[in-house]
Amino acid sequence: MKYVIRLLYLLIFIGCIALVITGQHTIGPGGLGVMLLGLLGILVLLYHYNSKYQK
Repeated sequence: MKYVIRLLYLLIFIGCIALVITGQHTIGPGGLGVMLLGLLGILVLLYHYNSKYQK
């Protein structure tokens, strides 16, 4: 079960990176929105990872 969750996190991370890259190629507010959505996903994953190590 642990490996399935790790694989899911990896797929979400790759998807967020893909959003950032595709948003960079699109000029205008739509591209910016896509990049911000990808950045938000990466930050949520990072927050979830760090929440285990908080006191």
